[in-house]
Amino acid sequence: MGHRIAFHRYAGQQLASLLPYHKKGLTFGPQVCEWAAVVPMAKAAFFLSCSLALVNKSVAEEILTEAATSDALQNREQPWRIVFSETIQYLERGRKQSQSVDTMTFENFYPEITSDKFKDVLLTPEQCAGRVGQWVIPGLICGVLFPEMASSMLEIWVTRERKWKDLGVGGLRVDETPLLTSVEEACKHAQSLYEAWQRQ
Repeated sequence: MGHRIAFHRYAGQQLASLLPYHKKGLTFGPQVCEWAAVVPMAKAAFFLSCSLALVNKSVAEEILTEAATSDALQNREQPWRIVFSETIQYLERGRKQSQSVDTMTFENFYPEITSDKFKDVLLTPEQCAGRVGQWVIPGLICGVLFPEMASSMLEIWVTRERKWKDLGVGGLRVDETPLLTSVEEACKHAQSLYEAWQRQ
């Protein structure tokens, strides 16, 4: 397994490849994408990994174990629950502070991701893949440790109304609604992404 790209990086690359890249300045310069367009893919990464954990908890734990040992040499002997303890505590705090598990959304947990302070940020394809991929680990953890909350958040995400957001550049707009229409479809898509990663 050591020669294969980590699952969170693979998922980040696959989802980021769907973003609306354009030349900086529209006619010249490197390919870039607005932060507003990256946000829906970051959410997709979180929810696809939640889905994978809900469908196959043992696979999700294997991925977390591999991620914990591959990212830093000092983590080699530590279980993933210790390596990712800050993420676990953050999710736990959010769950305790929420009024109801049934109304929790991604934005409730991570309001900073949609903050206006990022509205003018342009990212290269490599940066987009990294930003999108970083949401896979929290999604896996949420699905493994808090399945009821993950399932409820996933249901809310896939049933959102269609909404377009203006990126503020050359009339570009992004569809903020998920590409998936049901929890079952999200789980099937997550499983197929995992299988594609396994074949690489």
